Amino acid sequence: MRKSMAYTVKKLSELSGVTVRTLHFYEELGILKPAYHGSNGYRYYEEKELLQLQQILFFKELGFTLKQIQKVLGRSDFDQLAALHSHRKALKQEWEKIGQLIKTIDKTINHLQGKKKMKDQEIFDGFTLGIVKRAKEGESYFIAEALVLASIKNLNDGKREQSYYDNLIKTAHAIFKEIVDCIESGSNPASDKVQRIVKKHHTFTEEHHNATKQVYKALAQLYREHPVYRKQLDPFHPELAEFLAKGMEAFADSKL
Repeated sequence: MRKSMAYTVKKLSELSGVTVRTLHFYEELGILKPAYHGSNGYRYYEEKELLQLQQILFFKELGFTLKQIQKVLGRSDFDQLAALHSHRKALKQEWEKIGQLIKTIDKTINHLQGKKKMKDQEIFDGFTLGIVKRAKEGESYFIAEALVLASIKNLNDGKREQSYYDNLIKTAHAIFKEIVDCIESGSNPASDKVQRIVKKHHTFTEEHHNATKQVYKALAQLYREHPVYRKQLDPFHPELAEFLAKGMEAFADSKL
């Protein structure tokens, strides 16, 4: 029988792509504890813990919040094998949706090239069903996503230099890091200190969106609930999305 290899937290971070900070946070939440602590004080993780981390990442990919993951994994009747079958089913459904969208792209290319004319109803294959499915499954952020997308300003992106986009990323990351410092110092999202940083975030957002009260609160909802947005924020700190969303909502209610 193969002996399970033990990984330090640093090695597990390198293997999984999850930051050391996040692994420590998962331990604080009780959803990923090391197999043991060595005499050197290091945390060590074995195959059981690797599979547990895999479960966490699967749930995150499927849009679960950390609180939801904590609740699911904490259940005494949690069945890892059953969960994997459930993950497979969800991913298969997503793959089928992607497959339909690829077919629609191919049909549209052929239509535009004059090879084969599309029927009008074929133009939207893969979209309408996706919208209905998402609405039925209760993706509460769906309307918020549409609102934020509709608020985008015309920036004539084609005329922008690469340095412009590099500066955008640099500015956003600097704001996120300031917020992380507030999280780690135990600040309240509605405090004056945090709200001054959120004001900078709103000014930054205003460069690209018509960031009205409604739009800014919708963006806060996306930070909190949308898996794509959370994936951008989680590497900075596992609580960043929730904390920033609360700060944005407080700012919108008091200043916009």
